[in-house]
Amino acid sequence: MRNYFGVHNHTDRSNIRLLDCINRPKALIDKAIELGLSGIAITDHECLSAHMEVNQYAKKIKEKYPNFKIALGNEIYLVNEREPGQKYYHFILIAKDALGHKALRELSSTAWYNAFTDRGMERVPTTKAELTKVMSKYKGHVIATTACMGGELSTLSYDMSLAEKVNDAQMVETFYYNIVNFMQYCIETFGEDFYIECAPSTAED
Repeated sequence: MRNYFGVHNHTDRSNIRLLDCINRPKALIDKAIELGLSGIAITDHECLSAHMEVNQYAKKIKEKYPNFKIALGNEIYLVNEREPGQKYYHFILIAKDALGHKALRELSSTAWYNAFTDRGMERVPTTKAELTKVMSKYKGHVIATTACMGGELSTLSYDMSLAEKVNDAQMVETFYYNIVNFMQYCIETFGEDFYIECAPSTAED
């Protein structure tokens, strides 16, 4: 596993409102080293609060593990519009450098500011328009991935597969074009720094 870098990891700071992980930042890093990973990215759900502790620990272990890399990121909730009751698609952002981290801070600050003014929101979302605006200043400094099964690509792909099973050609076409539009948006926004995240599956179909 020496060449494996974990790009999608959560700590106990993840999301703040809805605790979905019990990993302590230091324990998570220690486990990654124990497993022989080359590095990991900390990508809590709409939360950057673990980053300072992670940075401090990275400096502490740098001499002992000089080749182990730690990246800082955020798993945002990406939406088309800020409206209650919609799907909050997961989307991973990872800073490549200090400017990339500045972009993450701008996006997270905007998301949380709007969360206090918009009532009835179950999550703390970032709109695609907001992401486009920030990335126009920081393109080339942030890596993006399609995230997990909660991501837009995975959700649309799954919904399209269900439509195919019942031979609903119209819905298949709708989901297909939604996937194309999403992929085009990501490529235009992030260029070569956009990646598709693949998760292992044991499903027979």
